[in-house]
Order: sequence, then C-alpha cells, then structure tokens
Amino acid sequence: MRDTYHEFRALLSAEVPPEDILVTFEPEQDAQAKSSEQKENEIGTRANPLVIGERITLNYYDLFYGNVELEMELLEVMSGEEAWNIVREANQFNEAPGEGQEYILARYFVKINEVEEEPYDLTHAQFDAVSTTGNTYDDFISVSGLEPDLRNEMYTGAEREGFTYFLVEKDDEDPLVAFKRRSDVEVWFKMRD
Repeated sequence: MRDTYHEFRALLSAEVPPEDILVTFEPEQDAQAKSSEQKENEIGTRANPLVIGERITLNYYDLFYGNVELEMELLEVMSGEEAWNIVREANQFNEAPGEGQEYILARYFVKINEVEEEPYDLTHAQFDAVSTTGNTYDDFISVSGLEPDLRNEMYTGAEREGFTYFLVEKDDEDPLVAFKRRSDVEVWFKMRD
C-alpha cells in the first residue's frame, strides 16, 4: 500500500504525466453519424412527429406521480371554421380567434397503465404548440365546455378520450404539438396532413 501511495504522489507531482498512463479520446465520426441518424428515425420526435393513429407508450419517473406508464394516441385534428364552430358552440363566452389566427382541436386517447402516486392529473398545460419556424405559441388561452374534454384525474387502468386546444397562425403550414415538452419523455405530434 505504501508503494502505491508513493507512486500516486509521484504521478500527481509530475509536470508531465508518463505516456503509458495517458488515455487519448478520439471521437468516432461514425458513432456521431449513427447517433444523429437514430434521432431522425426515432418516432415521436420533433424531426419525426407522430401522426393520427400512431400510438406510443411512455415510461418515466415524475417528481409528483412517481413511476408512470401511459399510452397516448392522436385520434383526430380539426382547424379553421370547423374548430371555431365547435369552440363557439361549447360556450358562448369562448373568445374568437384573433386576426390571422385559428383554433386547432386535437382529440387524444390516453390510458394510464401505471401511476405510483395516484391520481395522475392530465391537463391542457402538458401540451405545447410549436410553429413551423420553431417558435412556441405561448399565449394563454382557455376554452370552456369542450366535450369530451381531455383534462381529467386518472387512476391506474383509466382510459380517456378528449380534446385539447391551441391557437395558431392560419398560415402556419406545419405546426407541431409536444406533450411534456422540455422533459425526458417529450413526444411530438403533427397537427396538419
């Protein structure tokens, strides 16, 4: 042990470490290329968002709910006059879209396979719309009376179908929606065909 101590002390005090203990790191370009190729091929990413009818299972740890496993599928998307008519009929006090804007209504299926700390709160705030140019639509909007509404408290085994809503620019050709954006489990959905 004493010999090891002296060798280690000599190593630390040396101005230039001995060549036989130096390890050089040379990043593999192939590994980097494979990594970016994998990201492009992964489903549910911003580069490869899910479309209507594709179901994904998410397993993650949540600070409030513990271990969570849920299934999610985008079932339907409506926009323009069709969406505005549904929003208006849901509640007369829902605001009309501004100049150059339109509502997008997205109907999702969610099933809670496991939640450690019940109930799991499914809310509209877990979904963010992001424009084609990469800017988030961060105006706060509230739409009342939509049926079925996606928002719910859910226990293990519960299933829910319902609408969530977004206000986007009419000329935004390819807006996306992210569930739990900026987390390890974020998943992206395409809002237009």
